[in-house]
Amino acid sequence: MFLLKALGDVVWGRSEDSYLQLTSGQLIYHNTRTKTASKTQCVFKDATATIRKTTTPFNYQFIISRVFEEGEEELEETSDEPEEHERTFLIDEVIGLRKTGKSGGPYSITWADPDDDMCSYEYAIDDGVNEVTVAAFEQMVYHCMFERRYKKAYSEAQDEEIEKYVARVKAIAREEKEASLAPKTPTKVGTSKLVGTPETPATPFGRRPMDMSAAATPTPARPSKLGGKAAPETPVAGMAGAASGKSPKLATAVQVPKGEILSLVPSQLFVYNIGKMQHEFRGNVEASLIETEEYKFVLYVRDENPKLCCVVDDQMNGLFFNETLSFQWNQMDESEGFLFSWSLRFPDVGMFDRFRDTFVRCVYEAKNQEEFEKMAQSEKNYIINAFQEDVEMSDAGDWVEDEEEEEEEEDEEEDGEEADDDDEEEEQEAYEAGEKNSHLVVGYKHERSFVSRGNKIGVFKYTDDDQLAHHTTINGIKDMKGATFSPRKLMLHEQDSSMLLMAPNNPHSIFRMDLEAGKVVEEWNVDDIMTVDEILPENKYAQMTPQKTLIGINHNAIFRIDPRLSGKKRVDSESKQYVTKNQFSCAATTGKGELAVASEKGDIRLFNKLGIRAKTALPGLGDPIIGIDTTENGRWIVATCKTYILLVNTEIPSDEGGVTGSGPTGFQKPMGEKKPHPKRLQLKPEHVAWMGTEVNFTPAHFNAGEGDEKSIVTSTGPFVITWNFRRVKQGKLWDYQIKKYADNVVADNFKFGADRNIIVTLPGNVEMVSKTRLQTPTKMLKSRNGVVNSPY
Repeated sequence: MFLLKALGDVVWGRSEDSYLQLTSGQLIYHNTRTKTASKTQCVFKDATATIRKTTTPFNYQFIISRVFEEGEEELEETSDEPEEHERTFLIDEVIGLRKTGKSGGPYSITWADPDDDMCSYEYAIDDGVNEVTVAAFEQMVYHCMFERRYKKAYSEAQDEEIEKYVARVKAIAREEKEASLAPKTPTKVGTSKLVGTPETPATPFGRRPMDMSAAATPTPARPSKLGGKAAPETPVAGMAGAASGKSPKLATAVQVPKGEILSLVPSQLFVYNIGKMQHEFRGNVEASLIETEEYKFVLYVRDENPKLCCVVDDQMNGLFFNETLSFQWNQMDESEGFLFSWSLRFPDVGMFDRFRDTFVRCVYEAKNQEEFEKMAQSEKNYIINAFQEDVEMSDAGDWVEDEEEEEEEEDEEEDGEEADDDDEEEEQEAYEAGEKNSHLVVGYKHERSFVSRGNKIGVFKYTDDDQLAHHTTINGIKDMKGATFSPRKLMLHEQDSSMLLMAPNNPHSIFRMDLEAGKVVEEWNVDDIMTVDEILPENKYAQMTPQKTLIGINHNAIFRIDPRLSGKKRVDSESKQYVTKNQFSCAATTGKGELAVASEKGDIRLFNKLGIRAKTALPGLGDPIIGIDTTENGRWIVATCKTYILLVNTEIPSDEGGVTGSGPTGFQKPMGEKKPHPKRLQLKPEHVAWMGTEVNFTPAHFNAGEGDEKSIVTSTGPFVITWNFRRVKQGKLWDYQIKKYADNVVADNFKFGADRNIIVTLPGNVEMVSKTRLQTPTKMLKSRNGVVNSPY
């Protein structure tokens, strides 16, 4: 017990990513179902084992991570189907996680496969691992189980209470081991025998279903509001049924909604069962879209009785699939807090099209509070086409997997003397103390990235092994009057020698920080009346040049800022202010300095220069755009909304209807009736159900640097997500990969000049991860990688 009290800070101390790790061992999988030699499989021949906190209180994960040999990781990056790198398990008494082996070693950590009662895992610890560390690791496992069981910190419990709990867990493990060796059918784990634990029937698979509800991801999913019409029906065991492989069921039902039926079509209803990784048929039904009040709509599904009623909003994550004539969406079970993935399959193309067009109208009117029919036909087609999924995009080209280009490594000499290790460690501790990380900006010029944390900025350098190392901290950001502030916006400027900052309580000024001096040296008063909400570079890579000017926007104005002017810095001749409330929210520039401006209403304006009207106005789908980026040549735009990312090809089709990759764009000429077919990059509803939390994307980015853009990166909650841009252009919108972290991701972007390294900012940590560490959702589902709030 004293050992764990002494080591408590290793796991439960100050560090945001605190953990204890066994540094060397092998992951082995045992299958007792088979009598052949293949019943034992080495999954990872060299791996680490880590205990790590989740973002949910009193819940911990046991993570087995593959360790690469020299050159192995680089070889895998060229593979079309990268192998699995990590397996994650929730530390729960039901899986029987325990240490085995004789005194003096060798030792193993063994546990049951949560998905198969007749299989188990073993982490065989190498002899080189210290015996004290192994003992501490075992004790920590039991303490994690204790905290999960009793929902309180082990440090708050009496030693006797913990010792009794550990003794009971060990006794149960011994009984089950002895039973498994008996000459009979494999023993079921069954119910927990701990005092004070209610008896829970064993599932058809034999193992008591693990209580996943307490292991939710940090952002709780907001239950869909069902118009106040929810009424309890017969509750069903959504948790236990799904965990045992049964079809999941909602625990609540709704009364028949009242209102005007806009569309009613026969269809087949399916629900996605993550345990089986398939859609399950739930019956022949009628699906209706009903307007219950002005600009309020519900999707109502029934057979002989009411089955589903969902408010039509962005949290539905609705998708249409032409190939299967189906519609998929997510629904929150209010009573249980679980996300479900439903699907309707229509009998023919006509009914599919009718339902889709009506659904698009409902989505638009609910978000914009105006009639869809009043729009021009070209704008209506633009919005409807955004919901068409299985179509190859223009300018897709013939996609061929490139060989990875060899990257040149340049050693840069640092000016001056390096601080000693103690000073660097003290600086990093000072940076990590107090507030959380909030903003990330990636350097283009000197291999540095910058992360703001309250009134401090952490500077991180890139290491030779493609990692981040804390370089220094800029403390106590102050304006020219000596007032400390926490910046709300950061932008690198003038060959990454300056950082432009915006203070929360001063919307008229921009502060220039000299990064070499580490302090603010100038305040630019942009305008006495006009505010500045966002700033952006003159062109996409202006920060790599001595360029002085930049661009500013606010809710209804776009203007150039020139710090060389005396007095106010706004250039009157290159300003455009609108009388109407356009609600501009963000903007981006191309390599030529063309400008894309997005709004909270979801529309996008394309300019070829400032001070004039936009060449092209792309209508909005109704969702606020929170981030926008363009390719260097301006032919593609990604606009990020809360639950999807809009991808737009700006090239104007020829009279024959095709694009060549070299024609004019909407920045240069009005697109008129030739508006493109935009695509919505979304997560599949079944993947959202597995994640267990509603989608809330961070601003998406293309990779930046020489050559064509190859990837798109974003995040939602604790998940980092990348799309293969080249395959997306071929219509493969589901070609995305995911990595889960223990905390919500604050910001993310690619390292400049490469698309395989992603800089990830967490509330208390910053790291660079290789894209090969991300997995396809299918692989993550198969390996149960991560713990989510799901009924499965």
